[in-house]
Amino acid sequence: MKRRFCYFTGSAGLVLAALCIVSTPAFVQGQGGGSYRPAPGKSPVPIAGGFENVHPLPPGGPAPRLADGHVDLTGRWYPNAAGRMLQFAYPIDPAAMRQFDPKATPEEPPSFKPGMEAKYRRPVPYGECDQAGTPSTTLEQLSQHAPMELIGSPGRLVLLYEYPLDVRMVYMNGRVHPKDPDPTFNGDSTARWEGDTLVIDVIAIDERMRNFGLEGNGGWFHSDQQHVVERITRPSKNYLTYQVTIEDPVVLTKPWKSAPRTWTLAQAPNDEWGEVFCTLNEEPAEWKKIQDAATSKGR
Repeated sequence: MKRRFCYFTGSAGLVLAALCIVSTPAFVQGQGGGSYRPAPGKSPVPIAGGFENVHPLPPGGPAPRLADGHVDLTGRWYPNAAGRMLQFAYPIDPAAMRQFDPKATPEEPPSFKPGMEAKYRRPVPYGECDQAGTPSTTLEQLSQHAPMELIGSPGRLVLLYEYPLDVRMVYMNGRVHPKDPDPTFNGDSTARWEGDTLVIDVIAIDERMRNFGLEGNGGWFHSDQQHVVERITRPSKNYLTYQVTIEDPVVLTKPWKSAPRTWTLAQAPNDEWGEVFCTLNEEPAEWKKIQDAATSKGR
């Protein structure tokens, strides 16, 4: 287990330390898909880590199935086409890095009702660390690059996210939404199968949770009437597709729909779960410690 310190800079210009405990290289925030391009007719220069050899995975054969005949979504999944942890700064084949091709499957920006964009686009109240919740925890891996682990069974799907640390339980036992559910960051979920696609219906998402992780978009907050529909399918052994539709009659003029986003099965046999914690030390006492330490060193 490797221990790494990640640093964020706050609005006051001070450095905030976040302890990240991971079993794989720490991931870097940012979008993009690398820029590795070997010169025509020349052998590429060897690169540490062998990243010049990272390319999209083959399908890997048919998807496995559960005892009830439905597709088994179980696996450790990465938000790219390579089946391993990647960072946008690596010299990676862009086709292996990206979750979707915006030219082939573009994502439209959200369409706000008059006056709603100014109201629902605002600074997050929880600092630089991303708040776990639905659907942002899944969507934001477009830039965070962290894996998720799914554990499927005929009656339940467990979703585990390494960053931001999050756990979801989705039941496939005929469960219906309660009439007056208590809002939570992950909301209240019901699920059903449509062929080989698992459809997850989510309501009662806490209004402090923003919709984050859109291509070129800072995200937005929502009303108590937001309704999220997630669609997960496994077209082959190595590939998983996630797509979400967000409805909010108070904020949006029409539903926002993501592009189908690609996830791939971890390929290394020793690729195991790791823990990632982000803490900002924003309490006044911690701020004072950071300031005093910086002053004593003449910074």
